[in-house]
Amino acid sequence: DIPNILTDRNQLEQVILNIVNNGIDAMGDGPGRLSIRTFLEDNRINITIADTGKGMEQEIIEKIFLPFFTTKEVGKGTGLGLSVSYGIVKSLGGKILIESTPGRGSTFTIVLPVN
Repeated sequence: DIPNILTDRNQLEQVILNIVNNGIDAMGDGPGRLSIRTFLEDNRINITIADTGKGMEQEIIEKIFLPFFTTKEVGKGTGLGLSVSYGIVKSLGGKILIESTPGRGSTFTIVLPVN
């Protein structure tokens, strides 16, 4: 029951892939679960991407959209993925919400207007 929207498919795909890849990295080599769900709420499309990775403290969450901020080892990431993703989603008229619990994982929700 999700309506079609007029958007930039390539940019939205880049955002989703970036969040999925970060979730995979957060789960490491152990067992884990990554799930993607879509739903319509208040005339907005929501895309949730949830992982069972290491999760984040609030002070990390407050910085993750800053350019060049990363929690990854040197050489493993540039710190630009989430910053660019945030800019893309904002340019599409949306926002990204985050819920995270250290040791239990994170959920990113991309919220996009239907119109």
